[in-house]
Amino acid sequence: MAERFKWSGRKGEGAAGARVVPLPAESVTTSKVFARFMATLAPRSAPVLLDLGPVVGANISFFGEHLACKIYVEDLYAELEGLRRRGETETLAATLVARLHHGDDAIDGILCWDLFDYLDRATGQALATRLVRMLRKGGALHGLFGTTPAELTHYTRFIVEGETTLRLRPYAASPVSREVLLTREINRMFEPLQVVDSVLLKTSTRDTLFRKP
Repeated sequence: MAERFKWSGRKGEGAAGARVVPLPAESVTTSKVFARFMATLAPRSAPVLLDLGPVVGANISFFGEHLACKIYVEDLYAELEGLRRRGETETLAATLVARLHHGDDAIDGILCWDLFDYLDRATGQALATRLVRMLRKGGALHGLFGTTPAELTHYTRFIVEGETTLRLRPYAASPVSREVLLTREINRMFEPLQVVDSVLLKTSTRDTLFRKP
């Protein structure tokens, strides 16, 4: 079930011998694309925001103060992790889509973070199609997409420290190979959304903002 927030103001070995991969250190990245996401929503009266990551108190405060918005948090990372640990990945697409109870044209802004890096193509397409339907006309969707193959062993809490600054705080995840998508594949996945901005960060991550025409 979604967490809902409404605002009125603007190294070693594990116990079973399995290899334990150390978490990377926290880091900070700069995103002009995220600033444009905020600028798209700012003129809207009481916009509705959907965050697909875990609940982060600092983010809830930030969005509440800057956008006077209603926030829904759907931690799809936790859903994904639970399915992987139970060996139920064949139901992944249906489960993630079913988790989103919002109607069509109900959301002004969607934060995907790097969720699509952890999904196979079919699941990613199913989720993207659902998100596009939920987005209102003129609404914005922000996502981060890795551009290099890697074995992902952690998720990341993206903590908003400013309109151009994000703190990346890693936490443990079941290992999975990143699904690397070409830029044209990402754009096609989210059709008919239009690409407003797309920047390749120093972290080899494509920072992308879509908008619904």
